[in-house]
Parts: sequence; C-alpha cells; structure tokens
Amino acid sequence: MTKLHTLMIAGCMLAFSPLALAETVNLTNSADGANRDAGITAVKKKLQDACTDHKGSPDSASFEVVFEKTSDNPNVPKPYHVDGKMKCELPG
Repeated sequence: MTKLHTLMIAGCMLAFSPLALAETVNLTNSADGANRDAGITAVKKKLQDACTDHKGSPDSASFEVVFEKTSDNPNVPKPYHVDGKMKCELPG
C-alpha cells in the first residue's frame, strides 16, 4: 500500500508541476493621450504588448488606472497622462 500511495503522490505532483511553474507578475506603464479614453487605451495596449513580448498572457480584467493627470498647458498635443497596471501570467 505504501508504494501505491507514493506513486499516487508522485503522479499528482507531476500533473500540477506546470501550474506551479507559472508566475503572475504585475506590469506597470504609462502613456499620454488626447483625452482620458485615449490615454487609458494607450497604456492598456502597452501593458498587453509587454506581457505578450515576454510570452505571457495578459489578464485584461485586472487592468487598473493608478494615476491620471491633465496638463494645464493648452499647447500640449496629448495633454492627458495615465499610469496603469495589469497582471500578466508568465510561463515557468
């Protein structure tokens, strides 16, 4: 019976090993836009691209705006600044 239990535990460990090797990281970035929506879209695209460049899968539902500010200078072409973060699942 001991060998059976040992084999069962070893089998379970092998089955779950790819899940254990995966890593979730938080990516942060910033972007500018002509308005709030353009800034958010730009920073979300940057975060998704960064995640896929590292062969990860982005979690779009985890996207969060961390900071946003509008420039007081009317001559700035993209006056809206947005900082955001998003989770990214990286392979082990």
